[in-house]
Amino acid sequence: MNDLAELRRSVRARVLLPGDDGSDAARRPWNPAVTQDVPAVVEAADVADVAALLRHAAARGLRVPAQPSGHGATGDPDGAILLRTRRLGEVAVDPVARTARVGAGVRWGEVQQAAGAHGLTGLPGNSPVVSVTGYPLGGGLSWFSRAVHRAL
Repeated sequence: MNDLAELRRSVRARVLLPGDDGSDAARRPWNPAVTQDVPAVVEAADVADVAALLRHAAARGLRVPAQPSGHGATGDPDGAILLRTRRLGEVAVDPVARTARVGAGVRWGEVQQAAGAHGLTGLPGNSPVVSVTGYPLGGGLSWFSRAVHRAL
């Protein structure tokens, strides 16, 4: 518990421990069949919070799974502090350069909406609620979707 008190002092983020108001909701993944009884959830306010959390976890041999929108939950909370990045919600589209800068908590539907205002689009998966950090890890596609399509 002392380590978690130290973590609370080292970040601006909200650090939720079991029993805190909002802790159950913060630990709840997108898939309600998975339980995540992690010792703490950090809701990062900025990049400095993420860096401080990673330093804290590395010094103690802890894992830090990131779940901006709750996707990707494994139900294996041992030795983990859950990172929620949904507060990192910046979306900035540069229509001239045809690029976008997005925060780790942004969902692909938000990127599509911002890009669409400039006649642009991105290459998301098939779900607008998956975060941009989830896209490189599967992009809203199930692990089995490609195998199913090959089998057909």
